Amino acid sequence: MKKKSLTINAILNGIKTAMSVIFPLISFPYVSRILQVENIGKYNFSTSIISYFQLIAGLGIVTYSVREGARYIGNSKKMSEFSSEIFSINLISTCIAYLFLFLCIFIIPKFQEYEVLILILSIQLFFTTIGVEWLYQIYENFLYITVRSILLQAISLVLMFLLVKNKSDLYIYACITVFANVGANIINWIQAKKYCKIRIIFSKNLIIHIRPVLVFFAMEVAKIIYISSDTTILGFMASDYNVGLYSVATKIYTIVKSMLASILIVAIPRLSNYLANNKKEEYNDTLNSIVNSLVAIVVPAVVGLGLMSSNIIGMLSGEQYMEGTKALQILSLALFVSVFGWFYNSCVLVPNKKEKKVLIAMIASALINVILNLIMIPFGKQNAAAFTTFLAELCSLLICVYYSKDIVKIKLDKRNIVSTTFGTFVIVVICKTVYIENFGQIGNTIVIIILATIAYACVLLIMKNPIINYGKRLRRRG
Repeated sequence: MKKKSLTINAILNGIKTAMSVIFPLISFPYVSRILQVENIGKYNFSTSIISYFQLIAGLGIVTYSVREGARYIGNSKKMSEFSSEIFSINLISTCIAYLFLFLCIFIIPKFQEYEVLILILSIQLFFTTIGVEWLYQIYENFLYITVRSILLQAISLVLMFLLVKNKSDLYIYACITVFANVGANIINWIQAKKYCKIRIIFSKNLIIHIRPVLVFFAMEVAKIIYISSDTTILGFMASDYNVGLYSVATKIYTIVKSMLASILIVAIPRLSNYLANNKKEEYNDTLNSIVNSLVAIVVPAVVGLGLMSSNIIGMLSGEQYMEGTKALQILSLALFVSVFGWFYNSCVLVPNKKEKKVLIAMIASALINVILNLIMIPFGKQNAAAFTTFLAELCSLLICVYYSKDIVKIKLDKRNIVSTTFGTFVIVVICKTVYIENFGQIGNTIVIIILATIAYACVLLIMKNPIINYGKRLRRRG
């Protein structure tokens, strides 16, 4: 099978991630006005409940499957056996998730108040399992994933505007949000036969996968604790107002982080395949190309986000959220640390079967985050929560770097560093000096972002930044 270009895969995954952000930004203002606060609260509460059962059903299978499955590309018999084993394990974990869900609805009165909503949203558990999305990631079919996702999201958006007309349409809205997931996964299941034959099997071979899968599951649990602790503790120790400010800052932070991480996600199956076939040179070359590309992309993104924090918050959320600016500026620093931490754990440790080391890093960062939140939030509110996130991300990065030092040697290109530094300086000048009053805050922000992006790209081209060569090299590797 001809391998796809990592550069094209990264662009496609970036587009998919961008669309997954843009569609909610279009739909939420409309839905929140039609359904009103109480119904939006019911929906969000039900969604949060389902997320825990999705964690049980998922069992950390996706990351494990992408890493291990990449080793069987080109061998349809082995891939069919592996996929059938993983699918069977996933089906068992999904049944367990449903069992716990029904038990909770039966014994917890609070869940019974939201029973219909929870059951509608729970449909996603089964269809996510049969969707075998990990199979498409193994074969790097990001064009299919991107087109399918955008098409179904667009259909859902149209259905929402057509069918959600008043406050009583909450259940219709829930069904529409489930539609994109269900539709995508039905198409996945039908198309999966192009790659291999998947069937339900019960054999001793399943046990081989259980232990590493549970390690990835523990990583997901640690991640959930780490992600949720800030807001939870802030809610207990501060006020709803502080939670609101922090939520806006973290939403923007998460969006930018997801966009940048899309570069890494597409590389994992390729790196795992290189290691499986003992292609050390290709692995190291690809790894260094990725990290140097990240430097050229992440550094200006972090600086730009820090400088434009107040503008971005004002544009997306309004003047009433401007007190969240400092928190977003702190989180912009965390963004730099987080992306490179993600690089080391997803591109170095996980492909080299060092997921236990990643688990140590996640547990350590989760503990640091929780402890420091308890100490600092009473004094610093949302800014303290942002700062503890930065420290936790830094801890995770340092641990992952330590465990990676004997696996790979990262070489930073001096030309890349020099041109990136100069280009970032140009971005700072533009952000600090350009202001067009007639355009208003939104227009002014968009103009600055466009000018800064064009200027930065021109600097890289003029100074012959090697990131262009990295792209060509990755295409040749593909």
